Amino acid sequence: MLPPHTFQKDGIYYFHRRVPAVLRKHYTSPGISYSLRTRSKSVAASRAVRAAGQLDEYWFHLRSQDAELPGKHLLKMRDQHRSGRTPPHHDV
Repeated sequence: MLPPHTFQKDGIYYFHRRVPAVLRKHYTSPGISYSLRTRSKSVAASRAVRAAGQLDEYWFHLRSQDAELPGKHLLKMRDQHRSGRTPPHHDV
């Protein structure tokens, strides 16, 4: 049995995850696949778990950015921080 999120081709393990439908607008492909550069099942399992965890974290971040939050229009945008411009501060 193969480790989760892996497949084998010519004895080499590869990582594969489908991009969730709600996040496909951020990607050029519906899936992510790449070589784990190993023939070892245990090494492949370890690398695949790490890669899947990193993707889950990043996808959580993308989902939270896309979420319709009350007051989202009041958030400081990244580009304003880079250029040194910040919106005027309003006391409430």
